[in-house]
Amino acid sequence: MNFPRVPRSLVGGLADLQALFVSMAHYRGIDRSELEQVAALVPESISHVPCFLDRLTGVWRYDFGEPMGLPGGDVVVSTNMFQPVDRLYDVLACARCRLASDQLANYLRRLADPGKHDDLLFEFAPIVRLPLEIGASYEVQGYGEGNRTVDWLIQPLSGSPIALEVKNRTRDLLESLSRLRAGSREADRAAPAPTHDVGLLFVGLESKFRPRSAGEVVQAAWIGTDLKQEEAELLEAFGQLDPTRVHVAMLGGWENDVYTLSQDSAARSHAVGALGVHESRRFVFRRTEG
Repeated sequence: MNFPRVPRSLVGGLADLQALFVSMAHYRGIDRSELEQVAALVPESISHVPCFLDRLTGVWRYDFGEPMGLPGGDVVVSTNMFQPVDRLYDVLACARCRLASDQLANYLRRLADPGKHDDLLFEFAPIVRLPLEIGASYEVQGYGEGNRTVDWLIQPLSGSPIALEVKNRTRDLLESLSRLRAGSREADRAAPAPTHDVGLLFVGLESKFRPRSAGEVVQAAWIGTDLKQEEAELLEAFGQLDPTRVHVAMLGGWENDVYTLSQDSAARSHAVGALGVHESRRFVFRRTEG
């Protein structure tokens, strides 16, 4: 087993991925046959990568993925390269239940690409917690322009279906890191508040949907970002989107809290309830505060 690409001081232990799956299944009370079926889905390129206990978080992680590139050719070693082991298991278990056999095979092929691994995992961030009685179809056509697909079509137990596009945005983080590297700091040497283009969060989103009434289909986006967004700028950027194409946008991650934007209160309430999340302000800040 190769040593992980992190400082040795951050490594609290090393283990095999399959052994960690077995240990996690025992802790969670997962049936052995189910564990074996999920473990069999792990792509070959991932199955033998080093896994380590992260001393900072107490989380077991596996070493897979590519560093993020910065302007000028520099790279950043980030957590996108060291995903939690239990996250991989949860995504594979969810994919096994939700995807048709041909979709699953294609998904696993793409998941094995280190450059796409983080984004492919994140597509399941809003789905892994959904009860199985709530339908969720993957990569569905007919909701966007041309042959475009939407990541998920969710069928709640009541109310309109939800066409959900999932976006994992890292460009704003890279921009902020570039500013820090260039020495952009306040007089007190604290890291500056983000001053990036908030509109980057929504690039390409409108074309994923056709104009529709939210009473027919709620068209929503789940957007992951590693930076807090300035609230007024975020609201202004969202307000420039076509409200007949994008009814709801949620800033969210792997937890069940989101910051929601919408000009339709009924669509907002329906999306929040159907996805089983609650409103949170941890994704935003106000530049005028403090």
